[in-house]
Amino acid sequence: MEIYKNIDALHLKLAANIQEFEGGAGLPTSYSDRLAEEINLLLHGCGLFDLKSSWLIALKGAEAGTFLQGMVTSDVLKLEIGQMQSSLICANKGKILHHLEIIRSLENEWIVSCDPGEGRAVGTILDNFHVREELEMRLLNSGEMLRLDLIGPAAEKILLKLGYSPEKADWKFEAGAVISLKSNLGKLPRLINLVDINVIQNFIKLVLNNANVDLTGLEAFDEIRISAGIPRFGVDYSSGNFPQEAGLADHISYNKGCYIGQEPHARMYHRGHPNWVLVWLKLPEDSAANSGDALFHNAKEIGKITSLAGIPERGNLRGIAMIRHELAEGKNLFALAEDSQPIIQHEALPNTIV
Repeated sequence: MEIYKNIDALHLKLAANIQEFEGGAGLPTSYSDRLAEEINLLLHGCGLFDLKSSWLIALKGAEAGTFLQGMVTSDVLKLEIGQMQSSLICANKGKILHHLEIIRSLENEWIVSCDPGEGRAVGTILDNFHVREELEMRLLNSGEMLRLDLIGPAAEKILLKLGYSPEKADWKFEAGAVISLKSNLGKLPRLINLVDINVIQNFIKLVLNNANVDLTGLEAFDEIRISAGIPRFGVDYSSGNFPQEAGLADHISYNKGCYIGQEPHARMYHRGHPNWVLVWLKLPEDSAANSGDALFHNAKEIGKITSLAGIPERGNLRGIAMIRHELAEGKNLFALAEDSQPIIQHEALPNTIV
């Protein structure tokens, strides 16, 4: 689509690396020599994170909510109009297939925001399970809306200047519609915006006209989310994991009734625990750790680092690791080799299922 090329041209002016996904939508992953500047923007100003590569699938109709309720792990029927909830699609045996963010946009309409590269597979699953329910599905990216996130303490102030009102998620920008939803990235304010394709270029232009605002990419986003203890699908956990292993307490409901994968989740929650679990790491900034490195306890390998931030905080680096469940309990210290000193601390992720 021409709009994709026009937006990507802004990234390319900053020497961006762009990962292209289905349909030609690009995700800016990093920029040349700008990481520290991007992180400073996110922490003290505002970063515009282009997520047009996230497919937006709208389900509309009298039975759209009940259909989606049976497909995903969260309780979508509890969402009020203008609210959003992170969720998962799981397989029959309970393991994760896809990570989602679900928005209730109207009384009988929900929008599923898919992770970049996951949209076609999610759409296929929803289409295959839709048999008789009274609903229609459409892809908003094909001509209606694209996703842009504003992250940082100045994010809401910038949107207010464009016409946004915190009291209502949907609003008008010029001749187009925008849906803006608050969803903090750890402690940082974040506003997820679904913007009318017809006005999105001017929307971006006016956002970037503000002081202390600029484009930011996935690399900077990862630094922030790792520091906040937020795992990412495809990096810290995958389709080989259960939600309980990934620490996704805010993605799953144990009270709403049946959905795909519900029975294994309920059994594990009420009767046991997973063999593995994600934890939040703190390690000295001068350590030689890298993402993917094994972790050891009493000379035995007990897991591995899945994500590691590169910018230190008060002399420490933050990371995320998948380790044996029994080692996650207590104050065990971990090492980077069988015979090295244990120097790595850990704690539960903020949303670990307990």
